[in-house]
Amino acid sequence: MKKISSHRNSSSPFSRIMRKGHQKTGYKDRNGALLMCMSENDHKRIAKLIAKWLENGV
Repeated sequence: MKKISSHRNSSSPFSRIMRKGHQKTGYKDRNGALLMCMSENDHKRIAKLIAKWLENGV
């Protein structure tokens, strides 16, 4: 009878692709945190601009 392997220890295909990409680009957690911080600020600015446009009826 074939044993059913546990999926707890295996990662998803997406996780494997991301890990492979991180290895190729030399991704570091510190740089990732910095980029996320910077992009979050951009998203806030963009949201404020869109809200202003909606208020003005543009």
